[in-house]
Amino acid sequence: MSHNPRRFTRPIRLIVSVEADTVAAVDALMHRGRQHGHRNRAEFVRRAIERELARCQSDDFHTP
Repeated sequence: MSHNPRRFTRPIRLIVSVEADTVAAVDALMHRGRQHGHRNRAEFVRRAIERELARCQSDDFHTP
């Protein structure tokens, strides 16, 4: 998985809906400063998806 969204070779736009409280929590986290490295909501969501995929794979999610 790529860690630089500007270097995607085949980007696909993904539209998601979340609760307003979740968006407010993400915004609050991002406004604390650059300590978390999130520049915008889309980057936050992209990284969260990649972390969840890695976690599921490490838990042998695909093992029958």
